Amino acid sequence: MDKRKQANQRVKDQLLGALIEYAGRKDWSKVTVTELVEQAGVARASFYRNFASVEELVDYGIRQVTQRYHEGMPDGDVNSRERLEFKFRFYQEHADLVLAFHRAKASTSLLDLITDCEIDAWGDMPMSSLARYELYFYAGAFYNVLLCWLESGMKEPPETMAAEFARMMGGP
Repeated sequence: MDKRKQANQRVKDQLLGALIEYAGRKDWSKVTVTELVEQAGVARASFYRNFASVEELVDYGIRQVTQRYHEGMPDGDVNSRERLEFKFRFYQEHADLVLAFHRAKASTSLLDLITDCEIDAWGDMPMSSLARYELYFYAGAFYNVLLCWLESGMKEPPETMAAEFARMMGGP
C-alpha cells in the first residue's frame, strides 16, 4: 500500500476510534463531525475526503468488522465447534466495537451484521421455507448470549462459551 493510502487508512481508523469513544456517552446520530475530528486529531478536510457523513463512518466500521470476520472464518461445517469458537474469539477481540454499537443504541445494526454473517454461512433461504426461521433464531440467540458475555467481562474463555452455546442450541 502506498504512503497516501496508508495515511488515509490511518485517518479512517482514527475517526472510527473517535466514534467508538463516544459510545455510551452520546447517541451516534448526535455526534458531530467537529467532535469526531477533534477527538481523532485529524483535519476536517480529512474526514470529508473519506466520508460524507457520520453514518458513512458507522458503515465503514461495519464493513471493516465484516471483512475481518469473513477473512478469519475457518472453512467447514457451519455448525462446527471450530467455527463457533472462532465467533466467540472474534467478537471478544472486537468487544470494544460490539459494545460501542450496543451502548450507542445501534444494536439493530449489530444484529443485522450477525444475521448477515449467518446468511452468508448457511445460504439465504427461500421465503417459503420454514427453515429460514431457524437461521434468524440462531442469529438472535447468538447475539443475545454474546452481548451478555461481553457485558459481564468475558470471564469464560471462548471455548467454554462455544460449548455452552452449542449445548443450549441442542448440540453436543
